[in-house]
Amino acid sequence: MTTSRREHLLQIAMKLFNEHGFNATGIDKVQAASGVSKTTMYKHFKSKDELIQAVLEMRHQEFDQWLRNRVEAVSCERYADTPSGKILALFDILDEWFHSEKFFGCNFINASAEFSNQSHPIHRLAAQHKMSMVDYITQLLPPDIQKPDELAKEICLLIDGAIVSAHTACLKESARRAKKILLMLLESYTAGPG
Repeated sequence: MTTSRREHLLQIAMKLFNEHGFNATGIDKVQAASGVSKTTMYKHFKSKDELIQAVLEMRHQEFDQWLRNRVEAVSCERYADTPSGKILALFDILDEWFHSEKFFGCNFINASAEFSNQSHPIHRLAAQHKMSMVDYITQLLPPDIQKPDELAKEICLLIDGAIVSAHTACLKESARRAKKILLMLLESYTAGPG
């Protein structure tokens, strides 16, 4: 399957943004690394902000699909008959990701830090990604959880903290530590009798 020029530009831009950051990577650097002309570059993306938004939209779709597939596979493999299996699998997957060569932190945390104005379209896109994670985590929770929306927000806080620790402080064991806290959270939100 051949990659379109637009997809090629997005992949190159993602690699450069991961390695150097959004603001430090000029559109000319993306254009040069991709081997396309400026005309082609501007045909697909009228501005750097438009390119960043397209990269984040692509990353959201790729990450979402990868995460869902891995959660299903890992939960079936390791936690087949456990009500909390899918949420436990999520932290195992984070651990795999943190230890992989593809870990550059979270593109959405990084983008929201570099575009800190909350009304900026890039910041809003990062926030939307994080809210979609809350929705997804709510779906993963076992049925006996009280206040699943609240627990999902706390789990997202735990995940984002683990990502930042793994990336910023190189504490690659952060997902395993976070999983221990997750177990305590699950217990505190589990419905009691009656």
